[in-house]
Amino acid sequence: MDKYLTFDCYGTLLNEDILYKKVEQIGNEIGVDGKQALKKFIEYREDPSNVHPYVDYDLFTRNNLINLDYQFNLNHKFEEYYVDILEAHRNLKPFPEVISTLKEFLEMDYKLIIMSNSAWSLMKNNSDALKVPFDVWTAEDVHAHKPDLHFFKAVQEHYNFTQKNHIHIAQGYDYDIVPCEQMEWKSIWVNRFQEKPYGSARPTYEVTKLDEILPILK
Repeated sequence: MDKYLTFDCYGTLLNEDILYKKVEQIGNEIGVDGKQALKKFIEYREDPSNVHPYVDYDLFTRNNLINLDYQFNLNHKFEEYYVDILEAHRNLKPFPEVISTLKEFLEMDYKLIIMSNSAWSLMKNNSDALKVPFDVWTAEDVHAHKPDLHFFKAVQEHYNFTQKNHIHIAQGYDYDIVPCEQMEWKSIWVNRFQEKPYGSARPTYEVTKLDEILPILK
């Protein structure tokens, strides 16, 4: 029987600190409060209404920067850094335990699949940074961003996931754990920041780092 592990990418496998520090740095260079700029940048990213109707992730990122200009009453200041922000996104690095753990998953005969609210213009570099083979599904492939169930249903139908052959692994509660419960998927919440659940949905398992999953699967 084939065995599958699906993963969220950003925050689960790849550390987004490089991107966040870049946004904060740009804010300070422009002359606004960099920490406030980063806060507003993250808030925009986490609002699902900003990707309905569907927009590609790179355009979504540009819209985020345009929104920052609006929020701070600026004229194309943040937007001028659009290319720099995308480059920072391409250069994200894995968390320290990630690559060795992914290799152990492969040794356990799991097929690894990324499900990411990303675009192929970014994802090639991001998946290469993980050093192991993945099937990669992006929002661009299905024209939907998580937590839209269309994304989850498309991947499930492609691989014929069941309760016995598949587990979803993610850091995002709203974007992954909640829809996993709606899909009746087994899930592992990689709760790196030890957050409290925002709603009633609960993962099948909860860990704080990726390598803590290994005993669960053995």
